[in-house]
Amino acid sequence: MAPPLPGPGAKRAFNGQASAAVRGGAFVFVSGLTAVDPATGEAIRDTTARETQRVLENLKLILEAAGSSLARVVKVNVLVHSMLEAPNMNEIYARFFPEPPPARTVCGARLPHGAKVMIECTALAPDDQP
Repeated sequence: MAPPLPGPGAKRAFNGQASAAVRGGAFVFVSGLTAVDPATGEAIRDTTARETQRVLENLKLILEAAGSSLARVVKVNVLVHSMLEAPNMNEIYARFFPEPPPARTVCGARLPHGAKVMIECTALAPDDQP
């Protein structure tokens, strides 16, 4: 098992149930994130667009703490509480992943604790680390 990587508010956000991210070979694997305040770990429940914004901002922070970045993301899995809300998620998503975007899967799902969006990803790890 790879050691967990640092992430702002990660311990509170995951309540010790999962690492925010782990390094595995040439990749950084980020756990599914819902919208939380990175300073407090408190859940944020808002519109799909606003939750997507917060999730992607937190994803960016976690990747940067791991030495990677959004530009190095190769695969994204998005769960949205209703596929009718996918266009609202996509509008925000496109701001974080300009052309060409990473490979992606989007599915409708019932999410925990009333979350509207959950996003996980795989990114290339930093080149200078084993």
